[in-house]
Amino acid sequence: MWGIALSRTSAKAWFSAAWLVFAVVNATLVFVMVGEETIPYHLIWASFALMYGFWPWPRKLTWTVFGLITLVTGIPLVMHANAGAIGWSECSEILLMGVIMALLIWHVDRQWAARDRLLAIQAEERRQTEQRETASRFGSHEVRTRLTIARGFAQLIADTTPDPDVVADANVVVTELDKASVLATNLLTLVRVVQPSPQTMVDVDELIGIIVRRWSVTASRTWTANSDVGVIPADPERLEATLDCLLENAVKFTDIGDDIAIDADVRDKALVLKVRDGGEGIPTAELGKIFDIFETSSNAGDRAGSGLGLAIVRAITDARGGTVAVESTLGVGTCFTLRFPLTHRVAKRRVETPVAGQLDTIST
Repeated sequence: MWGIALSRTSAKAWFSAAWLVFAVVNATLVFVMVGEETIPYHLIWASFALMYGFWPWPRKLTWTVFGLITLVTGIPLVMHANAGAIGWSECSEILLMGVIMALLIWHVDRQWAARDRLLAIQAEERRQTEQRETASRFGSHEVRTRLTIARGFAQLIADTTPDPDVVADANVVVTELDKASVLATNLLTLVRVVQPSPQTMVDVDELIGIIVRRWSVTASRTWTANSDVGVIPADPERLEATLDCLLENAVKFTDIGDDIAIDADVRDKALVLKVRDGGEGIPTAELGKIFDIFETSSNAGDRAGSGLGLAIVRAITDARGGTVAVESTLGVGTCFTLRFPLTHRVAKRRVETPVAGQLDTIST
């Protein structure tokens, strides 16, 4: 950083010295080129305008240089006009050029001031964003720590008490604490996903295989994965979070043996992901609001979650300039389609996994 600052300072010093020499040479020519002083006269002002546009000058220095140039270039014009070498009308250039340069200085100063205000606003927004994320991380960590401790004690009561009623009550507490912990985690995720994140090269086929394999162990469904994407630039953590939210939603609204499938492909310079399930479906009238925070479908019943999963999906896709769409039929199932724009695609590296490849299926 210091090296860059020093190099810029050095370049500025060299440019300033070169311009000063150039200006002195042309000022001399204005004096000696009687009747032909127009070219060096305008070269001085043009070079001054060029230099002033490169970086902001201190106000006092700006008007000092402006005044010096006006005198140095104006005096020879008056002298030449007085000697009869040029007409007095040529001296109008002094006033005209002064007005033009004053307007230029005013306009450039406004541009630099606007840039400084924008940079200040951006810096403040970054500071506030960092503070919010730090507070969210800390708050979420503290909440989850307390929930974990409380869950441990509730589980201890459930495991050690002989009273079946106490065991049942303790198990209810454990379940609710688990839900609260998931809610805290999802809230933190929702805060973080809108922030920029670095991209790495991700083998999407392999990632989908790992995700589906993990879910197939925890939920008895007919799992299908069809991915032929290969290696692309992406954020693996957020891509995985997106798929986990959609798969969790699919598991909630399907029963044992129902179909859940992931399809992935690259079309029209975009990564296209589809998550399909053969579950209960969503009422058509509610499709437009299911991505709103804390919204759940009216037919969710006891299966309803926190209402954050699909909000996280929308936030992640929006942050990446992508889109998410949903189609659903009651009693038939639901299909979510996500599109993430890609800058380029890398040659595919084939990964042989039970659920990565061309339409491999697992039934559990």
